Amino acid sequence: MCTLIVASRVWEDMPVLVAANRDERLDRPSRGPQLVVQGGVRFFAPRDLKSGGTWIGVNRHGLFVAITNRYTGAAPRAPRSRGLLVLDALSEDSAAHAVRRVASEAPTRHDPFHLVMVDAREAHLVWNDGARHHHEPLAPGFHVVTERSLDAAPTERIDRLRGRITSLFGPRPPALSRITELMRQHGEPGLEGVCVHAPDLGYGTRSSSIIELPVDRARARWLQADGSPCTHDYVDLGAELRAMLDAG
Repeated sequence: MCTLIVASRVWEDMPVLVAANRDERLDRPSRGPQLVVQGGVRFFAPRDLKSGGTWIGVNRHGLFVAITNRYTGAAPRAPRSRGLLVLDALSEDSAAHAVRRVASEAPTRHDPFHLVMVDAREAHLVWNDGARHHHEPLAPGFHVVTERSLDAAPTERIDRLRGRITSLFGPRPPALSRITELMRQHGEPGLEGVCVHAPDLGYGTRSSSIIELPVDRARARWLQADGSPCTHDYVDLGAELRAMLDAG
């Protein structure tokens, strides 16, 4: 997943709102979000069918976790899939405990990444440059994370996104139609869009997720486009998400 927008504690009744596009090779197999029970922990997440991990998920405690690769220009070589690190974090009951879990991992066990962990109380970014972990608590507000964040590589996408997100900031969370419009925007060249199309590279936006985790769990929502959001409709998976949260 390569574009992650997180609104953390911006609105009192909506402490977590997320919009995320996953960019990946077009031939990499995956399945859409489902309820998973693993090690006694319930969570709702899609699955990478090649390595068994995931790129985004919410657990029964209301903990949201998502990962993007960190661009290096080098081929992956670490022994363990980064998607499994998301499952590790989702096994915890809070963002603070998820940070501690990730920090216990050897820095060279996974290829470079940016990992975001958010609950209703706090938000954290742990990123790895291939040699060590770096930790940044995230203040209340909007945060944009891509594979090129934190000076990983030049990009215009992050600055453009921050400018567009400013218009979404208001006394109430934005209408979902405004968020979906943002996630469907293309760029020139194609890799600079929020919705990425690079067919010559066999690469592009494979799915899109919009997640709302309000204080009132009965209003939690997960909208999912299983394909490029500019050509695939978002499907409301909120009932499945709420059932998982209620069971917690």
